[in-house]
Amino acid sequence: MKTSKEIWNNWVARSYSKLVASARPLHRDPIDLVHHTYLRVERQDLDKVLDNPMGYFCRAMFIEATRGDFKKKYELKEAPSYQHVSDYDLSFAIMKEELEIMTCHLSWFDRKVLRLYLDGWNLTQVSRESGIKTSTFHTSLHRSRKKLRDVLCK
Repeated sequence: MKTSKEIWNNWVARSYSKLVASARPLHRDPIDLVHHTYLRVERQDLDKVLDNPMGYFCRAMFIEATRGDFKKKYELKEAPSYQHVSDYDLSFAIMKEELEIMTCHLSWFDRKVLRLYLDGWNLTQVSRESGIKTSTFHTSLHRSRKKLRDVLCK
């Protein structure tokens, strides 16, 4: 007699093309979404999942693509657009390099918080997701600004 896991794996193998087709409208990389969802569903009680595997799997894919770990962790970025050397502004590259050099004076946490802040992350949302107090993030930003000000004024 086959175990639930064997039945589950056989079903996924038979239904793989349908699952990828179902994932296409949800994400630009449907194969990764199917694989991520497979790993997530595999941790569930497979006896309940096998009652309606296609319905369960499609619902799990929708949740992962819209508000689950897949959406949080998987971000497709556009391919970088390369500029011609004559169009490239060296002053921007120099400023970016100087910022990297200045941030080496910060602790790893302060450097990470500063990068999140500069990348446009909402620190209140990061606080909720990480479990770290919002005041800790704001204190870190204040400390980072002061250290960078001290470095720049020397």
